[in-house]
Amino acid sequence: MSVFKVALNNTEQGTLDKDPSTASAGAVTGQGLGSQIDPSKQRQVYVMGPNLINRKLSDGETFTDCNYWKRFAYPQCSLEDAIVEVVSDDGSVYSDVAGENTYPAATTIEATAGTTFADNEVDIVTTYGSAAVFTQITNNGAGSVQIRLNGLTTATFTLAAADTQIFNNGDLSVSKIQVDNSASGAADADVDVLLSIRSSCNS
Repeated sequence: MSVFKVALNNTEQGTLDKDPSTASAGAVTGQGLGSQIDPSKQRQVYVMGPNLINRKLSDGETFTDCNYWKRFAYPQCSLEDAIVEVVSDDGSVYSDVAGENTYPAATTIEATAGTTFADNEVDIVTTYGSAAVFTQITNNGAGSVQIRLNGLTTATFTLAAADTQIFNNGDLSVSKIQVDNSASGAADADVDVLLSIRSSCNS
């Protein structure tokens, strides 16, 4: 998920509310002369998101959502049409086809010898906001490790040294990966995880 800041005042759209206390000498305070109040206390707008939910945007506020909103950010659109700024970008490319709204993520689970599932896990939903639709797990250790998916004891398998397990889009959604490296004689193992995360929209 990406983070956006509402920006309803810019040089092309003009400014609205000014601070009369900052008016220059001789100015008529009642005419609203002075420096622009940032963020604006007056500007807000309702904009419908891709799920047909209206989001109230008040100048200066931030919100988290999918990259649908990048189409309203400069320089993706002109300053005349821009209403948000991108604070952080999850890297996804928004498409009107929901299945195409994915972005890559990679992590390494450092499974020290003697550690169990509880010690070595990546919670994909908590970390990235939604489950992975594609998952690649590679054991770079010298020995086998146990892999558990989605916290289910019934979804546990052995991944041999230098082996890779892939779950393609449509096979299953992976919400959590845990590694057990407690077998007798185990050595430290790095387990590389490559994910494709579907970016869901909140509005």
